[in-house]
Amino acid sequence: MTTRTIVITGGLGNLGSKLCRHLLNQNSSDGDGSKTSNKVILIEHPNFIDKNKPLPHDDAIVLPCDLGSPNQQDEGGGGLSLKEALQGADTLIHFSAVNPYPNASWSECAQSMDHTFYIFQLAVLCKGKSVVFLGCVRGLLVTYSAQLLQRCIYAHNCIHAQ
Repeated sequence: MTTRTIVITGGLGNLGSKLCRHLLNQNSSDGDGSKTSNKVILIEHPNFIDKNKPLPHDDAIVLPCDLGSPNQQDEGGGGLSLKEALQGADTLIHFSAVNPYPNASWSECAQSMDHTFYIFQLAVLCKGKSVVFLGCVRGLLVTYSAQLLQRCIYAHNCIHAQ
């Protein structure tokens, strides 16, 4: 059996929870008849983890992490750090936002963009295979390869170095 590891930022939010349930409730068959199972790691800000609320699925792993403070990562999920979670990930799905609603202030949008840049940069450093971004642009699904992400980060660093 093949196991895919999927990391979801904003994992305890509306979309993250639904995707987690879907992924952990399904078993897919590959073309050759072999089975693939999913391991799902939910990244969530510590302030939004309600210990009295059940997880979206019993097999979900929750990793408390504030993407706004990348140098002060909390450890959770059995002692797993964000970097360790991403190093073992097949796919990163980025749902996290400071304020996901249309009334978000510019400051909140800018913080969300910083989080996105940070998590993408970390995914590249951890040799992530696939990154899916869903967030600021509603209904837009964008999949990035690690090579494309490296180019985006290089361009970003060149612009900010000037």
